[in-house]
Amino acid sequence: MFWKKKQDQRAAEPAMAVEPIMPASKSKQDELEEAAKKLTASLRSYADASYAAQQPAPDEELKAAHRKVEIARKIVREGRIAYALGRCLPEHMAHWHAWSQRDDFMSWVGFEASNISSSRTREEIGVRRIEVTTNDFTFKGRLYRLVFRDGGLSSAPGDNTYRGEVHFFSGDTCVAKFDVSKDLMNEYAEWEFVEVNGFRVGTWMQDVLDMAAQIEASRERTISEFIDERARKAADEIDLG
Repeated sequence: MFWKKKQDQRAAEPAMAVEPIMPASKSKQDELEEAAKKLTASLRSYADASYAAQQPAPDEELKAAHRKVEIARKIVREGRIAYALGRCLPEHMAHWHAWSQRDDFMSWVGFEASNISSSRTREEIGVRRIEVTTNDFTFKGRLYRLVFRDGGLSSAPGDNTYRGEVHFFSGDTCVAKFDVSKDLMNEYAEWEFVEVNGFRVGTWMQDVLDMAAQIEASRERTISEFIDERARKAADEIDLG
């Protein structure tokens, strides 16, 4: 026997009509604030576009120039050329113009230089006075010249920094031009490399590093000899019984 599906005896409930929810009308203040936001965004977009339109087209030659300077800066800093020419040699030669007149001058030269001549002159550029020290010498049979231009104390208020330039020549060719500075507020103020303004790669670089190495070794020997001599004198005055 087949049973018929029992019909739902519940009366169908009538569907409720749903009235649409109307958004609350915006106040004049809300409309004003929204309009202000849109105007601000539009003006900012226009300002950015206007600024971009005023920028010059990319200068590939200029970009290459900046990259070239960056590479030279990396070479001289990481290869210790900046230290050798920006600090070590200028500090070592600081008094050569005066000491070169002494009979014992060569005992104060910390590297294998010969045929040394040194002089100092002054240049007046406006209110600035620049002391120019020129040191000519021979190293490993090659002629070199280090010109140090001491521009003196910075004219900026409160700046305790001295400014200078190092020009290094191999023969008649200037192979390195560095800006240097010295901060007098440091406990041991020494010249330091700041920037490279000229640089030519060559075999002179190995010579400069050798000069710096010899100067450092000479300085260490002098300090050791001083300490050893003090120890000897102290030992002579000590009786341990």
